[in-house]
Amino acid sequence: MKKKVNPILIIICILVVVLVLIIYMYVSDSSSTTTYSQNLSESTSNSNNVTEVTSSIQTIENTLSSSGQISSALDEKIYLYASKYFQAFLVEENSYIPEGTNIVEYTDGTYLTAPYDLVIISKELPNTEEICKSTHYIEVQSINTLCMNLNINESDITKVEIGDVVDITITATEEKFQGNITSISEIGTYNSSGSTFPAVVTFENNGNLKIGMSATCEIIIEKAENVVAVPVEAIQTSDEGKYVVVVNDDGSTKNVTVETGISNSAYTEIKSGISENTKVQMETSTNSSSNMMENFKNRERFENGSNGNSGPGGDFSGGGMPTNRGKMQ
Repeated sequence: MKKKVNPILIIICILVVVLVLIIYMYVSDSSSTTTYSQNLSESTSNSNNVTEVTSSIQTIENTLSSSGQISSALDEKIYLYASKYFQAFLVEENSYIPEGTNIVEYTDGTYLTAPYDLVIISKELPNTEEICKSTHYIEVQSINTLCMNLNINESDITKVEIGDVVDITITATEEKFQGNITSISEIGTYNSSGSTFPAVVTFENNGNLKIGMSATCEIIIEKAENVVAVPVEAIQTSDEGKYVVVVNDDGSTKNVTVETGISNSAYTEIKSGISENTKVQMETSTNSSSNMMENFKNRERFENGSNGNSGPGGDFSGGGMPTNRGKMQ
């Protein structure tokens, strides 16, 4: 007699098989997603490449830059001759007046003349044929000697002093001038990024500049000429101090303690420890964006089942990590 199959048992077996298939597909998809995420994370991380460079003779400079408005270095009031009678004002305000030009005429036929090349910015004069008093004046600004006001950060204030040379570039014409720091305030102004100290740079007009023009100033605050230097990335730091990794002739390396001087964005001065033409190692950081893009493409192929593959289980692989070896000149 043939044994009758229990339909409930069949249904249970089918459900178990379906459940196993669902779990398998979920685990496979999660594993693939995790692998992709790991590859993407690795592709976007920075890799450190070791490059060999040679110490060389360099001139290292650090500069302080600022921009501002050109003004007159001399602003004063010229007072009229008391007890004389005013006749006429002979020039115009805010116009160029050469040295020796008659500015004011008195009733006795004498004149007040310009003591230097100047611009008149204000005046207080009597009426015609009235007597001049000590309150009557003409306010002038010299256009021969010009200046610019700078604000020097407290971290740099000890590196500048009166008399330092300043390179000045006129914004509109790119014309170059040289001036000097003629005053530095002993009182700073506090702000959230640190205190600043006002300073004045003075220079001579060549006849082309006007008061109020804009310009930029550059001051060399540190300079080391013809010194042994290495790229800043070659300097390492330990508990014992600073050192560089020297490459020997046979390819082996050793750590050599060095005394450093000033640095800029590219080079660090070496005062002692190594000499010119010493081969050292430095690390450069590279972001492999090409791998990231390749992984994005692979992910798209994976999800769309393209490239001869049909969904999960297909073969996809990213490109190799590129090597970036810089060459220091």
